Amino acid sequence: MTSIPPLKIGFLTPYSGIYPEMSHHIVYGFLMPFVKYNNQGKQLFRIDPEYVKQGGQKAVTEAVKKLLFFDQVDIISGIINYQVVPEILPLIEKRDKVAFFFDSGEYMPHPTQLSTHVFYNSFQLWQSQYALGYWAQKEFGGKGAVVMGLYDSGYHMHSAFRQGTIQAGAEAVDYAVLGRPNSTGQDVPFSEYVDKYLENIIKNPPEYIHALFCGQEAIQFLAKYYDSPLKNKVPLIVSNHMSSEEILASFNHFEWQIYSASIWSNRDSNKINQKFVKGYQEGLRQKPNMFNLLGYEAGLMFREMTTYFEKRDWPAIRQTLQKKSIRGPRGSVNFYPKSGFDLPKISIEKLLFRNNKITRMIVSQGQGLKYDHEIFNEINQELVSGWQNPY
Repeated sequence: MTSIPPLKIGFLTPYSGIYPEMSHHIVYGFLMPFVKYNNQGKQLFRIDPEYVKQGGQKAVTEAVKKLLFFDQVDIISGIINYQVVPEILPLIEKRDKVAFFFDSGEYMPHPTQLSTHVFYNSFQLWQSQYALGYWAQKEFGGKGAVVMGLYDSGYHMHSAFRQGTIQAGAEAVDYAVLGRPNSTGQDVPFSEYVDKYLENIIKNPPEYIHALFCGQEAIQFLAKYYDSPLKNKVPLIVSNHMSSEEILASFNHFEWQIYSASIWSNRDSNKINQKFVKGYQEGLRQKPNMFNLLGYEAGLMFREMTTYFEKRDWPAIRQTLQKKSIRGPRGSVNFYPKSGFDLPKISIEKLLFRNNKITRMIVSQGQGLKYDHEIFNEINQELVSGWQNPY
């Protein structure tokens, strides 16, 4: 009997200086649930990566056209943000294709950009930001402050945090964006921005400070804050990225405490998560990250539809993706926003730095909200900076 050729997945692959391996990590996680299937000498999917530069609208649209009309792929996938979806939706729907995208959740899905052809696996970081803002305001009260880099200001993360504080009773939150060119248009070393900001904050300290920075900016800000009089006096609440093991590896020797929120961790003790972590470590000799997880969850869902994929039963595939959830390492997950993304379990954590060790203590459980809750209408109506970042 002639074997069925594998389905072609065109995978939009952006460049990221912060997460240079994120596309590879997603693909590896996606293929993990198919090891037994592949060991039978069968191949259900073939991944065809398509470079989209830094994920801008023009590059993504051209890549999707190429994958659909020239490469004749069966599925469009990869890493995009919701800002580019309106341009590619007509292309996908006209060709009657299935698209399955990944995002870490710095942007919130917009209610008007949904389609029965397009599905998402989102880490929903904005959920943790909302829960963190709500908790911070309830815990510390008064007037808080948000400080972020120019890059991070282009997302919905700070807006979700602000909405959390408002719902908890805040009347105002101070904002600062570090990294803009000076009045003469010249770039200034980031450390100088941080020094100036902390100098001003020390004169009139808020009840708490929430920081959102990536990469080296995150490391520089944490180091400067630690050396300032604000350390352990004004609570520092950091984003999920800033509390990651990769960032905090530089600060094991510190003696202080900060706060953050976690949606998932490779340390979580549930059986499904430990099976995933063990399998990943055995394969690559390293701990899985957020992008491995997103790929793995999608792989679990696609494995459930193996028979449909073998038969090329696209209506059944779309129906399943619209209605079905899977139980993965971070709990119940579904992929169709209109049916309501399953709410993640959010843990508010205190990170204690003592004796060259970081101890994470859960101090509260955060509450998420549906993406289309009326509280978030304001966020969806705001104009973001125009960033076209891929995640």
